[in-house]
Amino acid sequence: MPEFELIPCISIHPDRLNVYHKILWHPYKPTRSRAEHLLGVSKDHAGKVSIVARRKINKAIKYLLFLANDKTLPDTAHGKAYSFKLAFITLTLPSTQVHPDVELKDKLLNQFLVEIRQKYGVSNYLWRAEKQKNGNLHFHVLCDKFIPWSELRDRWNRICNKLGYVDRYRDEMRAYHAGGFKVRKQLLKTWEYKAQIKAYNTGKANDWNSPNSTDIHSVHKIRDIAAYLSKYCTKDEQTKGLSGRLWGCNYQLSDIPGGQLVVDSHVSDSLNRLIEKYNPDLYSGKYFSTFFINLEMLRDPEADILLKAFSAFLINHFSFNLQSKFYT
Repeated sequence: MPEFELIPCISIHPDRLNVYHKILWHPYKPTRSRAEHLLGVSKDHAGKVSIVARRKINKAIKYLLFLANDKTLPDTAHGKAYSFKLAFITLTLPSTQVHPDVELKDKLLNQFLVEIRQKYGVSNYLWRAEKQKNGNLHFHVLCDKFIPWSELRDRWNRICNKLGYVDRYRDEMRAYHAGGFKVRKQLLKTWEYKAQIKAYNTGKANDWNSPNSTDIHSVHKIRDIAAYLSKYCTKDEQTKGLSGRLWGCNYQLSDIPGGQLVVDSHVSDSLNRLIEKYNPDLYSGKYFSTFFINLEMLRDPEADILLKAFSAFLINHFSFNLQSKFYT
């Protein structure tokens, strides 16, 4: 008897259908290392975002965009409203990093994620850790809610000061400007004199207790948002020397099997009719084939069996309201 049997299956996602083989082990499932040896799986990540991690990040971002509802916010600068799906948040340390990367993620980032889930109803998010040029760790967070910038800054500064980062910033600013305003000449190329004066007056007014440690903007007006965000979140340029995890997300986005079906005659007929009708782009790998689709294809009566499987997955995995996507 062979050590394993391959069962033809299909997984359904918002932008693709994956046709692959599920492994059925006989008579038992071997250890992970043994399975990897039998299937020729490589584990060489070379200290960077691995190929597997890139795929997971890309998939998580695709689902973030798919699940997020369109939202409208007033543009106070131009007096117009604009729409967006996701918010892109940057969190930096107010002063020089003095704690290990792992401790910052454990005590600061984790608390921030817990609080935005509780306070703003954030359900889906993805974070990415990077090193700044000055060596400080900072985070990017992609989430499905917009948080007012002042509340975001106050919340992150309060959390950072658990480890004394705002207090150290205040002490540094008081010492630097002890004799009055002092220009930072080395920053004039990117931070002009008038802007430095304005920042000084603001900082002095609040006794340097509200450092500019955060940034938030909506993700919109990008032709291919998913590709842009995936490229940004998987780059390796600023991971040198970073310890611990490079990225993370909420549990539902960490494991996204999609709608699952064993390929029998009914599934095969439905898939073949869909392919013949739309001729979607195809990518074939050694162990799988991927057909790139869109929601209109899934809404087609020919794809009814696929849509039902995908819908059941969304309800069970994300408690998702299908009305907004499939039945408008």
